[in-house]
Amino acid sequence: MAARLLRGLHRAEDGLLAGLLGALLLLSVTQIALRLFFGTGLEWAEPVERVGVLWLALLGALGATRTHRHIAIDALPRLLPPRLHRATWAITQLATAIICGMLAWYGWGMIAMEREAPALFVPGIPSWWPMLAFPAGFGLMALRFAIAAFAEPPEAGAAFEAPPGVDTP
Repeated sequence: MAARLLRGLHRAEDGLLAGLLGALLLLSVTQIALRLFFGTGLEWAEPVERVGVLWLALLGALGATRTHRHIAIDALPRLLPPRLHRATWAITQLATAIICGMLAWYGWGMIAMEREAPALFVPGIPSWWPMLAFPAGFGLMALRFAIAAFAEPPEAGAAFEAPPGVDTP
């Protein structure tokens, strides 16, 4: 049951990532065509594209943390005996979870400040809505790293392999 739920969650995450990338590409091509052929453009496209890239980066980072294919320094586990490898893994995953949690916390603080002096991002959307990428992205990464701290570490230098029944990209 848990594996099926995770598989569905991962598919939704991958679908959101692909959909966002496709929407950004379509918006960019539309903007280029409008400027090239009609001498005009969509007034709201540039800020939406900038924020879309931010969301895309954080969703991509979240996907990379799912399979432990993010940037990591793994020299120490290669030098340690297997018994210490497990402890080092747990400590580094928990430390990374704390750092991501702090980034989520500060992202939420940034949103709180933005809500005190509201402005419009684009007509009809407050400026703090797109900023939800920070606490959402880093909060979910913190959760992933915290869970990984209690899982078996991958072999030193190897990418993480998902449990049976869980799809990976």
